[in-house]
Amino acid sequence: MQRRSPRADRESPPRLDPGPRRLLCRSVPRPFPAQTVRDLVGIARLLYRTWHAANPSDSRLPELVAIGKDLRAASALASATKSGTRRHREAWELAELATHRLGSILDAYVAVKPLVASTFRSVDESAEPTEREAKRAARQRR
Repeated sequence: MQRRSPRADRESPPRLDPGPRRLLCRSVPRPFPAQTVRDLVGIARLLYRTWHAANPSDSRLPELVAIGKDLRAASALASATKSGTRRHREAWELAELATHRLGSILDAYVAVKPLVASTFRSVDESAEPTEREAKRAARQRR
């Protein structure tokens, strides 16, 4: 290990974070998984719709909103930057963290049937329109 002189210590600016630094701008050999991130946004939306219908005061809902926003921001950032740049790597990291947070909300006991039923209601042609769809149709008729 190389020793620094006291003079060099006085001349160098103090570091704000004395801990180990993680290199943000490391290269990523594959393209940003935009389709997967869009799928994760869809899963977060589906979970939000299902859990909100079951319990509008569910404590997980604000976290789902934040995860969805982070995933969309990561996707937008990745599409606006070139691969290998610091900002592109930040998009990857944001997507990774949001994915980890989404996984921490879920567990093996999250039932799939209510999620599929919630999705089916939105694609079932014979189903009654949702409140949102009814409002949109009323605006279009005006």
